[in-house]
Amino acid sequence: DRMERERRLEALNEMTRELVTAESQERVAEIGVDAARDILNLETNAIHIYDEERSELVPIAATDAAYELVSDLPTFTGEESIAWRVYQQGEPLALDDVTDDPDIYNPNTPVRSELLLPIGTFGILIAGSPSPEAFDQQDIVLGEILAGNIATALEQVERTEQVRVRE
Repeated sequence: DRMERERRLEALNEMTRELVTAESQERVAEIGVDAARDILNLETNAIHIYDEERSELVPIAATDAAYELVSDLPTFTGEESIAWRVYQQGEPLALDDVTDDPDIYNPNTPVRSELLLPIGTFGILIAGSPSPEAFDQQDIVLGEILAGNIATALEQVERTEQVRVRE
């Protein structure tokens, strides 16, 4: 277990180098979902970015498995979803069974368990599974590292765009 955890941490470190070279939100999100799938074994995941103008969490990147499980990725608005609540609170959450939560977005969803990781003020990384109790404490810890790295990369993209506009 320790060796596997160290391997994952090293892979996250290497992925961070790729993140800092990304030049757009979309590219950062693509690298993020690939890292969640390949390094953290979160096969079914998506990144939703907060759109200030519309006040929504909009899906920007997802794995093929996410599209297979949930064909149309939702856009979350207001406070009617678990994702919105976690984004607002800024604290990660692993749900053993989403159907037990009163804020479930779609009661007919094939997703049974979810891991929700805020990406700073930028958005949220959501991993899902059709099986209950699919995520553990290690998923949360490694997921928080990944989400933090994604947030840093998104900040860098934002600063670079601001500099371009000023120039």
